[in-house]
Parts: sequence; structure tokens; C-alpha cells
Amino acid sequence: MRTRLLRLCVGGGLVGLLLLSIGVVRASSGDRLVTFKGCVRQCEVDECMDGAVLPLHLRALQWTCESNCDYECQRRVTQAAQQQGRRVHQFHGKWPFVRVLGVQEPASVVFSVLNGAMHVRSWRLVRSGLAASHPMRLWLSVFVVLGTWTWLCSAVFHVRDFPLTERLDYFSAGLNVLYILFLGVVRMLRLNSWRQTRVVALACMVPYVLHVAYLSLVRFDYGYNMAANAAVGVLSNIVWFVVTAQAYRNGQPFWWKPAVLIVLTDAAFSLEMFDFAPVADTFDAHSLWHAATVPIVAHWYMFLVDDARWDHRLEQMRKE
Repeated sequence: MRTRLLRLCVGGGLVGLLLLSIGVVRASSGDRLVTFKGCVRQCEVDECMDGAVLPLHLRALQWTCESNCDYECQRRVTQAAQQQGRRVHQFHGKWPFVRVLGVQEPASVVFSVLNGAMHVRSWRLVRSGLAASHPMRLWLSVFVVLGTWTWLCSAVFHVRDFPLTERLDYFSAGLNVLYILFLGVVRMLRLNSWRQTRVVALACMVPYVLHVAYLSLVRFDYGYNMAANAAVGVLSNIVWFVVTAQAYRNGQPFWWKPAVLIVLTDAAFSLEMFDFAPVADTFDAHSLWHAATVPIVAHWYMFLVDDARWDHRLEQMRKE
């Protein structure tokens, strides 16, 4: 059983590596609009050639005259379309959000920060709720650190979209998805020592390193990255449903929680499918996905700590 699961973990990463032919084109319909392209050219002539200086808060977030012209023209084209009842276009693969103090996607930033705060808040729950000798205490503490880092990277990416912030966001998110699978396997197999756990850790980390290496050194393929994360997510769902079944057989009173949390997490992610122009030029499907996960994070930690306590008591009773 244990060997079979290790093969699944490695296989999830390798399956993703076979999907290199899948790609996503980030050019958008708005980029091709004659009015948009003409607006940008004129703005650069009028503003940038005269050496216009941007406000300090924009310069602090690395806005240039050219990128500011691009943003201002997006807003002009979008406002004209809204006033005339025409559809709103995407530009450079994104919706035209209203920026706040230079922040490109303010709603996603706020919700990312809130998600990170839920991880930080859970540190005390993990450290005080589990004895230092409990094997899950270390892994849940790592989960707090990793989750906080993941959402920090998400917030930074939504503040300003650059190649570096984009990669940090994608790589940290992928690692977080993989770590949830790792936690599930450790819990399902009741691995109580590093000697046992390191095999699972190595089986998960090798495909991840190959994944990051391919995206960093060969080609940053959005479609492949999405497919690889989806494959790991499916494996993770299966593992946590097995954990749910185990908890049910062991008479755990809250056995149903992991299954419900998995369904809620998947439902939150499915908001991405309903891609619509941002409401009030601020709230799009992506930001609402981030908003929906805030309470889910808190309930995951409550379950993980309660489950670790229950399982420890169960093991003690079996020994007696």
C-alpha cells in the first residue's frame, strides 16, 4: 500500500511533465484594439518623450511612464465600452482593474493577505494544541510557514505583475498544493518518524524540482503548469477522501470534515471557471476564489489539530 502511494506521488509530477505541448496564449482581445494601440502611442509621445515624472507611490511600485500609459489607456477604453454598453476586453491576459495607490489588483491583494493571516494565526493553535513529541506537530508547523509564504507571494504578485513575482506566485502555490498531498499521505499511512516520512518527502520533491527546473530553464508553459497542479490536486483529493473513510471506520466524531473541506476548496477553485469582467472594476472570479478560501483555511487547521489529537489517543488506546 505504501509503495503504491509513493508511485502515485511521483507519477503525478511525471504526468505533468508529459503535458509540455499544452500552452496558453496570454495575448488578449483588448491588445489588438486600434483605439487602445493608438491611445498608448499618443500617450507615450505626449507624456514620456517630455520626461514626465510619475508620483512617488507609482515609482515605488516600479511603474514607468510607458506602463502607466498602458494602464491609463486600458481605463479609457474600458470606461468608453461601459458607457456604450459594449463588452469589456481583457488586456495582456488580465481584466482592466482600477488600481489603488499603484496596486494592480487590490481585491486579490487584500484576500491574499487575509489567507496568509489565517495561516499565521494558526501557528499558536498548532504549537499549543499538540505536544512537542507529536509527529504531526512538525509537519503542521511547516504547513503554517509554507502557507504564509504562498499567500505572501500571491499578494506581491497581485500588487505588481512582473516575471519574477509571477514565478514566485506559481511556484509557491504549486509547492503548497503538493504539501497538502504530502500531509495527507503522512496522515493516511500514520508515518511517525522521519525515517518513514523522508521517502514520501523525496518522492514528492523530485517531481517538484523537475517541474520548477523545466519552467525556469526550458519554457514557462502556463498550460503545463496548470495541468501538473491539477494532477497533484486530484491525487490529494483521493488521499484525503481515504483519510475520511479511515476516520469514519475509527469512529471519529468529526470524520466528515476533510471530505467537506475538500469539496468546499474545489468549489472555491471552480469560481475560476466563471471568468467575468470585474464587478465595480475590482472583484473578478479570481479575487472571489481567494475570498472564499479564507474561512476554509481556518477550518482546515482546526480539523488537522483535532484529528492529530484524536488519532494519538486512538493509538494510545490500542497500545493499552
